[in-house]
Amino acid sequence: MRRLRADKPRVQIVSESLTVYKAGKYLTFRVARQDFAMSADCVRAILPVHEMAALEAPHEWICGFAALGGRDFPVVDLRAKLGIPHGLHGREPFIVVVETAGRLAGFIADRVSEVLDLRPRDFRNGAVRTHGRPRKVLDPAQIMTTGDWSAFRFEA
Repeated sequence: MRRLRADKPRVQIVSESLTVYKAGKYLTFRVARQDFAMSADCVRAILPVHEMAALEAPHEWICGFAALGGRDFPVVDLRAKLGIPHGLHGREPFIVVVETAGRLAGFIADRVSEVLDLRPRDFRNGAVRTHGRPRKVLDPAQIMTTGDWSAFRFEA
């Protein structure tokens, strides 16, 4: 019988919780030539990008602010936030407004494609394949995490 070395763990814990994707309607969009899908339940609005007030001082991944129904919210540069190489935005970029943990946040999408009705069997390894394209499923909580909100409030 072989002995395991004590300094090497036998199991690496990647995540405390397993992500389970639910069937339902998903908004599909593109950012920097990458396709994404997000549950349409959390999407509150899609605004033209010219409704954003840009920041005077540059921030790492917040590019400005917008308002919806009298509520101001930060607009996140998803490329910077997810570590995607920077490039030009699409011809008609939009701000996708989502609600997470009772707060509004927006992000810039180069193109908003369509809303798809997905089944549980459509999901594999954090992605969904539709119309021959793999689309990474993005959780709205990834856009502004609890730590991001607390750091953001501290700077304000």
